Amino acid sequence: MSNLVNTSSYDLLRSSFWGALRGICVEVIIYPLEVIKIRQQCSHQPVICFQIARKIFKQEGVGAFYKGLTPQLIKTSLKQMWCWPMITAVPGYLHTYGLGEIQQQILTGLSIATVDAVITTPLERAKILSALMGRASISLSNIYKEGWQGFSTYWAKRSVNMVTFLTAQQYFRDHERSPSGQISLAALIKTGILVAIILSCVSAPLDLVNTLKQSRNLSLSYIFNRHGGIKLYRGWPINSFSLSIHNVASVILIEKLMIKDIGDAAAPFPGS
Repeated sequence: MSNLVNTSSYDLLRSSFWGALRGICVEVIIYPLEVIKIRQQCSHQPVICFQIARKIFKQEGVGAFYKGLTPQLIKTSLKQMWCWPMITAVPGYLHTYGLGEIQQQILTGLSIATVDAVITTPLERAKILSALMGRASISLSNIYKEGWQGFSTYWAKRSVNMVTFLTAQQYFRDHERSPSGQISLAALIKTGILVAIILSCVSAPLDLVNTLKQSRNLSLSYIFNRHGGIKLYRGWPINSFSLSIHNVASVILIEKLMIKDIGDAAAPFPGS
């Protein structure tokens, strides 16, 4: 079932607002997991998440779990200017050219990832450096002056993430939709978790490569020689858990934004 949406200014602003609110709320809640994951990925020795969390707490205090949150929130807020409006508007636009749903989601994901990487790569680097090096703050102006180090790896990560997320959630939402066109809240939560598992398995190596490239500017050949095989999945469990929270919120929001009838959009989910 194709999602043809009304792309009025009101709809675009509405999607940006709810996308920003979703992103900021989720980031504030789960950001400590991001710090733990980054440090685990950059650790020279195999170490479990609990050991890293305990070490951070003992040596740096609770505040260390939120180092790098500022650039992350700036990045999250900026992304709403194009991310959610594109998610809701581009598929319908591409449909007019006769493209199927999978093609629509692939092109939408690549478009979002490209805009994202062009604008926010320095913010991604600032987040990783802050979380890894324990700096309370990093000058964003200096980060932007240093250029777009790691642009290609960040673009690859975002492209795989967005394409996998959009295509998978579209498939599962269509599969869970009842004959009446509705999806229960439980089905949406299930969809978000399934998509997170798939996405984390596909994107984990790129997530690790991006972290190492942004933090140390290592060459790809060096990264794969030193972190090949199972090592490329370092940080996968915590990444999968974080993505589950993100994706459940995102899938629910997409379903609400994609409902054509505004009256339906204001109604509660069936069974909620």
